[in-house]
Amino acid sequence: MRTVWTSPHRLLAAALTACLALPLAAQAPPTYFPDDPIAVDPETQPATRVAGWEISDPYDFLENTFLKTHEPDHRRAVNINTIDEVPDSSWFTNRAVARTLTSDDVRRGPDVTNGPAPGTWTVIAGKSDGITPGFTIRDTAGIVWFIKFDPQTNPEMATGAEMVSTKLFWALGYHVPENHLTTLDPANLTVGETATLRDNLGRRRRLTDDDVRQLLTRGAKREDGTFRVIASKALDGKPVGPFRYYGTRPDDPNDIHPHEHRRELRGLRAFSAWLNHDDSRSINTLDTVVTVNGRPIVRHHLIDFGSTLGSGSLYAQKRRAGNEYIWEGRPTVVTALTLGLYVRPWIRVPYPEITSLGNIESTFFQPEAWRPEYPNQAFRHARADDLFWAARRVMAISDDAIAAAVASAEFSEPNATAYLTDVIRVRRDKIGLEWLNGVLPAVDFALSSDGTFTFRNTAVDLRRAQPASAYHVQWSRFDNASGTATPIGGTDTASTLSFTAPAAVLGADFVQVELRATSAAQTEWARPVIVRFRHSGPRWQLVGVIRQPDGPADRTSR
Repeated sequence: MRTVWTSPHRLLAAALTACLALPLAAQAPPTYFPDDPIAVDPETQPATRVAGWEISDPYDFLENTFLKTHEPDHRRAVNINTIDEVPDSSWFTNRAVARTLTSDDVRRGPDVTNGPAPGTWTVIAGKSDGITPGFTIRDTAGIVWFIKFDPQTNPEMATGAEMVSTKLFWALGYHVPENHLTTLDPANLTVGETATLRDNLGRRRRLTDDDVRQLLTRGAKREDGTFRVIASKALDGKPVGPFRYYGTRPDDPNDIHPHEHRRELRGLRAFSAWLNHDDSRSINTLDTVVTVNGRPIVRHHLIDFGSTLGSGSLYAQKRRAGNEYIWEGRPTVVTALTLGLYVRPWIRVPYPEITSLGNIESTFFQPEAWRPEYPNQAFRHARADDLFWAARRVMAISDDAIAAAVASAEFSEPNATAYLTDVIRVRRDKIGLEWLNGVLPAVDFALSSDGTFTFRNTAVDLRRAQPASAYHVQWSRFDNASGTATPIGGTDTASTLSFTAPAAVLGADFVQVELRATSAAQTEWARPVIVRFRHSGPRWQLVGVIRQPDGPADRTSR
C-alpha cells in the first residue's frame, strides 16, 4: 500500500475548510428558487454515448405481467414544476391547455411536408415481421418513409386509426411521427440495389421484386390496382431503440427521472383510454438522438397508432381490447370454474358494422376500468393529480378539433366519420367526468396587488360537475427557507370564486392559500389544494400548486 504524507499546513487548511463548510451543508435548499416555476426542463448534458438497444416484446409482457406485481409507491410525480405542471422537454411539449388549438392546428399536427414527393419510389428495405407488414422507401426528394397498409378485411381501418390518433396525440403534447395518407401505385416502385429484407428467422437477405409483390398481396387493394397507405416520415436523428415505462435509460445523462414517475407517462393512461390505445407498450415507442442548440440529446416518441380506436392493425380490434389484460387471473378462473357459463360483460357489447372502423364504442366504456394489453408500470403509478392533469388536456380538445382529426382519415364508408367523431367526443366527456373530479379541480389561481384571490373550477366550467356549495380558504405566511406555513386568522368561507386576503398576510414575501370545497356529490373536493404566491415587485406571482402532497415535507423535485 502506498502511504501519502500530508504537511501540517495542509491538514490545518483542510480542517478549516471542513469547519466552514458545515453550516452550508446543514442549510436546506429553499422551497422555491428565483427561476421557479420552470417552463422548460433544462436537459444540459450532451448525450454522446447513447447506444442502440432492443426490448424483447415477449419478455416485456412476461416481466410486466408476472414479475412487477408489487404495489406501486404512490409518490408524487417527480418531473413536474412547482405549479404542478410538466415542463417542455425531450418527452413532451405543452399544447392543449397551454394554448387554444384550432381545427387547422390539429389537422396539420406534426406535419412539415405534404407527404412523399411524386414520382418513382425506391424500396430500400422490406418488413415481413411484426404486426404490420410494409416496407421502407426513399422518394424523389431523398426523404425516407415507412409504408403501412390496411388489412384486406378492413380497408381504411388501420390507416384511418393511425391518422386520427397521430393528430390527437400530437395535440395532447407528445412527439409523434409525421404521417400522411397517400396512394401507392405498384407501377411507380423500384427495388434499390442495396435493399434488404429480414426473414422470419431474423436474418437479413437481398430484397427482390417477388418479395415486394408478396408484401403487396397482404394489403387492401383498390379496384384500380393502387393501395391506400400510410406514409410515415422517418424521425429526425439517429434511432436508438424504444424506451421502457419504468426505470431510466442508463446511457442518457438527461434521463434522470424514473419513467414510472414521469407525469406525461402516467397521464398517458388517460389518453390511451380515450383512444383505446391498448397497445401502449415499449414496442410502440422510439428514441432518437437529435441535435438541439449544437448539443446531442435523446428525444422520446410515441409511434405506430395502427392499433388504436377500433383497429387491431391486421383485424378489427378484439372485444377484449381495453377491457381486460391479455392475462387476468380472476375472470379466467371464474370462467373455468363455471364451465363457461360466466360471460364477461364486454363480450356482449354491440358494435356497428362499419368495416373501416373496426370495434370502437362509447356506451360501455368506463375510463377507470380501461386496461391496456398488459400492465404498464407508469399507468399503475398514476395518481389522482396525474389523471386530473391528463383529463384537463383531453377536455381541451374541442368538438371542432376532434372533427378535424377524424376528417384527416378520409373515410369513404357512409356514417364512419360521423360515428367515430361522436364516439371520441363521448369518451372525452366521460374521462372529464371521471378524472377531473378526483381532486379539487381549481385552476387559474391569481392574487392581485390589492389582495384579491381568484380561481376557476374547470369541472364546473366544462359541465362535468355542479358548483360547490361553498369554498373555504385558510391564509398563511409561508417561509421559503424553512418550508413552513404560519396561519393568519381563521378559515374564510364563501360561495364565490373570490376571496380577499387579510392585510396581515400581505406583508410577507410568500403567501400560502389552502383552498378546499364543500360538495355533496364530489367528496374529493374536500381535500385541499395548496397554492403559494411570491411577492414580485408590485404584483404576486404564482409559484406553487400542490394538489396531492406526499407528506408535510413535500418539495417538488427540480
